[in-house]
Amino acid sequence: MKQPLKNKKIWVISGLLAAAVLIGAVIWLIVRFYPVIQSLAQPENMERFRQKLDSYGAMGAAILTGLQILQVISGIIPALPIQLGAGVTYGALGGLAICLTGILAGSSLVFLTVKRFGQPLVDKVFPKEKQEKLAFLQDADQLGLIVFIIYLIPAMPKDVLTYVAALTPISFRRFLALSMVARIPTILCNTFASNALLNGNYQTSIIVFCITGTLGLLCMVFSKRILDLLKQLKRH
Repeated sequence: MKQPLKNKKIWVISGLLAAAVLIGAVIWLIVRFYPVIQSLAQPENMERFRQKLDSYGAMGAAILTGLQILQVISGIIPALPIQLGAGVTYGALGGLAICLTGILAGSSLVFLTVKRFGQPLVDKVFPKEKQEKLAFLQDADQLGLIVFIIYLIPAMPKDVLTYVAALTPISFRRFLALSMVARIPTILCNTFASNALLNGNYQTSIIVFCITGTLGLLCMVFSKRILDLLKQLKRH
């Protein structure tokens, strides 16, 4: 009887150490690269960023994919600058492919890690008030539909959802399929607009940015109302 308890304690300690190492690594990466990522939102830095990535050759795509993975894991790094950088450097479709690859890897890592360590890990990354916005997912009847809508609509709490979804009954494969497909329109708009801007298609770029910006602003203003409407899909 003592041996199983001893083995269980070893597994718990190992798991806590692994989680501590992972969290420490994420914090270090955020401190190291956050200023670089934030600067991508400035138009004057786009061309310089593209030239820098081009100088790395194939490794440039790997670096950008790594930044996208870091964005998903951190929960605080903005996604927009990375998507703009991807569009500027690799075009609308190439940038989309790179961003989706990073999101797939980052979301998989987050989802499976939270499945393993549960609520305590989520509490270390996000405060309770941010989690409470999505607490209704625990007993939502149309969970898949709600997850898809949140990822589809701009300015919704996508990063915290990646963590919270792992605490719900939704399966790993279904979560990835729904979230990846739902993210495509917004990412494609960002990569397309930034690439058009770099190529001198200012009118097209401005139109796309205005449309997505207005939609994002409206969704931000009415995000609480949207979440309230989604709660109505909850099981009674």
